[in-house]
Amino acid sequence: MPWPKEHKTQTRDRVLDAAASAFREAGVTQVGVGELMRRAGLTHGGFYAHFNSKDELIAEALAYAMEDSRTNLDRLQVGAAKGLLEAANAYLSSEHASHPEMGCPIAALGPELTRGAPSVRQSLSREIRKRLDQLADLIPHRISAQRRRREAAGALACMVGGIILTRGMKQPERAGFLADCRAFLAEALAPAE
Repeated sequence: MPWPKEHKTQTRDRVLDAAASAFREAGVTQVGVGELMRRAGLTHGGFYAHFNSKDELIAEALAYAMEDSRTNLDRLQVGAAKGLLEAANAYLSSEHASHPEMGCPIAALGPELTRGAPSVRQSLSREIRKRLDQLADLIPHRISAQRRRREAAGALACMVGGIILTRGMKQPERAGFLADCRAFLAEALAPAE
């Protein structure tokens, strides 16, 4: 008896979910296809029924993980006076820094993915642009589009860089560094008087 139509989609989603978590936790070069399939509760042989290559999986797992983190940002009120700052403060948290497997894939994988296959770099570029647009939408629209783009770019750079640097620090230093990043953004994003 053949599998129901949705079985292949559900199985593929299980692989993407396992890959998104494993890649963010350990990096793409440290996690093999066999390990990913085991985490998804499947056999290694089934991989090619869903993906042509590991690079294709990486590109799709990045988009899958970004959708998760995009949902978290969507909960903030669009256009709220402090929307971008609230998003940055939530992002620059000790919890986020301590759990890369559940956090932003740009911070967890960005430096590694920039050296990946063209399809992986294209996926990363597309997801960064989407995140910039999403952050810019958190800024009140009475502010010029150029300034919203600049503020979103500066905030994202500080957010991602802050998490990457924090993960390289010893535990006692992390909280203070994250607080400094949040304070910097509060000053940088303060309304012009």
